[in-house]
Amino acid sequence: MSVRSGAFRNGLYPGGVDEVQRQRARRLPPGPHGIPPELVERNQRERLIAAMAESCAEQGYAASSVADVSKRAGVSTASFYRQFKDKRECMLTSFEELFERLLEALEGACAGEVDPAGKARAGAAAAAELLAADPPTARLLSVEILAVGSEGVRAQHEAIERMAALLRGSSEALTPQPPDPAWASVAAMVSLVGRRVAEGAKPDPAELSALAVLL
Repeated sequence: MSVRSGAFRNGLYPGGVDEVQRQRARRLPPGPHGIPPELVERNQRERLIAAMAESCAEQGYAASSVADVSKRAGVSTASFYRQFKDKRECMLTSFEELFERLLEALEGACAGEVDPAGKARAGAAAAAELLAADPPTARLLSVEILAVGSEGVRAQHEAIERMAALLRGSSEALTPQPPDPAWASVAAMVSLVGRRVAEGAKPDPAELSALAVLL
């Protein structure tokens, strides 16, 4: 099942992180404008998430700063701190929101498949297409989140379990499951995506599909 590469471009996330520069032209005007405060805050939050992914892609999480992320997003550092307590919270929130968008797309791709192997192949193809079209998101989800430390590792492992639950046919992962073929398949895919983006390459649908057939 083919997934439109713009699947990340909905809901809270206004555009792929590779479009941050073009999104700046659509930013809210400064000064009095009569726009509801909640809309202003939502707009700023969207741009900060995009800027965090862009900054991590260019220089890594460790070298990224609140000032740099704010500048890329076109907001003040004061606005940043109204949204997030610190850089770590911004990163964890960015991971959560981008992963939710990816999971939603994978659920759609797997919806027509009955057996776990079919779901795995459909999910692998969809993930590869989406992440290849948005390298900064791919890097944040697979590599840079680990730089946050134990919280980042935990967030990624919970994401792996949720994707494995999708392959098992569960609506959500209520409790952690012992490693099984579904978990191993997803963990291997995440690891391979991380390896490829660390090499400066894009996720390869053929490679991910090869891992999916092992399920």
